[in-house]
Amino acid sequence: MALTLNGSTRWPGAKELRRLGETRLGASPARVRRILQRIEAAMAQTAVEVSAYVRDHPEFAETGQRMLKEWATGSSLSLRD
Repeated sequence: MALTLNGSTRWPGAKELRRLGETRLGASPARVRRILQRIEAAMAQTAVEVSAYVRDHPEFAETGQRMLKEWATGSSLSLRD
């Protein structure tokens, strides 16, 4: 993760993201869940698009694969606990 959250660049868990949404946005738990679901769907769609770009642009393969790996790690930790 490139930015810090609570002073750390490690991927936050779902509880941390929910707390952030509730305290900083003032959003209800249900709204935060919907936002996280939309983020998860957007990440999945973007991963499909990045994968296609990697296939068409071999010079981007190393960077694209690293991005996809980090996103997979982050989304598995962040959106599902």
